[in-house]
Amino acid sequence: MNPETIAAAYPDLFPRRVQRAHMALLTWAEEANPDRWPTPPDVCRFARLYSVPRATLGALVGMLSMRHDSQTRETWVDAVRNPEDAPPRLIQRHSRDVIRAFGWFCATTDLGWLRLPSPTIH
Repeated sequence: MNPETIAAAYPDLFPRRVQRAHMALLTWAEEANPDRWPTPPDVCRFARLYSVPRATLGALVGMLSMRHDSQTRETWVDAVRNPEDAPPRLIQRHSRDVIRAFGWFCATTDLGWLRLPSPTIH
């Protein structure tokens, strides 16, 4: 798939509110965070602010959330910086929207559109 095709698909793949949350999150993190990349609390704040699903927004920046049951706290996996923590079975447990968002992130990363910072522990 070529870069033009991927770029042209973005508006069709994600609702406008998710697109806005994604761009705002990346812009804010670039200025506010030392490593210039969003953290899980950033994802949660922007998801709440824009009323979009946390899991989808997180996947757009390479983070997958998981909750083992309704009693446990949400855990985030930085699936790009620590791929060993995100085996295919973890990715497949998510909704199609999250899988689509994570696939978008992987595709744009492979194209070199994003310059990932060094690994960070969240």
